[in-house]
Amino acid sequence: MTLLALLVALWAVREAYVPAFFADCQWGLQYRRWMEQRGFIQSVHPALGYGLYVLPPMLAGWLLGTHFEGWLFALVGALLSILLLSASLDFRKVEATLVPFLKRWRNKEWQSAYEHGTQSFDYGRMVSPAELLNQTVTQYWVRVNQTLFAPLFWFGIFGLGGLALYLFTVLLTRNGSVNGEQPGWKKIGLEFLYALDGVPARAVAMTIAALCFNGKAFAVAVRRFRATDREAEIVLKLAVKMGLDFRDLPGDEDELASEGIRRIHSAQDLRGNVLIFWIAVIAVITIVS
Repeated sequence: MTLLALLVALWAVREAYVPAFFADCQWGLQYRRWMEQRGFIQSVHPALGYGLYVLPPMLAGWLLGTHFEGWLFALVGALLSILLLSASLDFRKVEATLVPFLKRWRNKEWQSAYEHGTQSFDYGRMVSPAELLNQTVTQYWVRVNQTLFAPLFWFGIFGLGGLALYLFTVLLTRNGSVNGEQPGWKKIGLEFLYALDGVPARAVAMTIAALCFNGKAFAVAVRRFRATDREAEIVLKLAVKMGLDFRDLPGDEDELASEGIRRIHSAQDLRGNVLIFWIAVIAVITIVS
């Protein structure tokens, strides 16, 4: 059922057959808003408040996936898995944002490309077209990790409960502030999200190392970083750079535009190869178990 739910969800997301109410996880946002209105979640310790928020859907997913038996519970679990995966697998929107970006980049409209990219990617300050390209490749992989690989990782490892934990933690980032200030329990959840993104990012780095036969990418996957670093961002940035063997960028604008197109297409092709590898691994584990 795990593999079937995954394939159905990927197909539905790819073909855009998921209604907006489910694709945008509006039902999940309603649950979050309902929890925000509960006074007890504001009065307890922030860590306990986050636990009270995320535990009900996670526990329900765990019970349905491991405790209850029978074909009816298996069917309900598969349908809920498709529902949660459809809300989590948002990578097609990330891919779509690159189309107008690449058009601007091809025309060497650096500032316009930067302004468009800021709508989807968490850029730092733009200092040069070369830095813009490096940030775009990195942020593309960060977003793909959040909207594709991290949900697949937690679903594959812990089933429906793990997927619910990740999805409902991600929902804290969606219009969750009140007057620009996050309550303590949400801040704890957002900090926890860095860890939930970092672990699958290392799994992605190991996959890149295996697919590209690159020992340096594997070294990145197992390397320890500073606690202040955003683990997923730095791991994916270095792993992709090592795996695809990116060299110094040319200084000529025409060559830079051509190289930028090549690098982004290479990053997209690598994403597809990693996805195929992960699906194959999940299929083997499903068949064996």
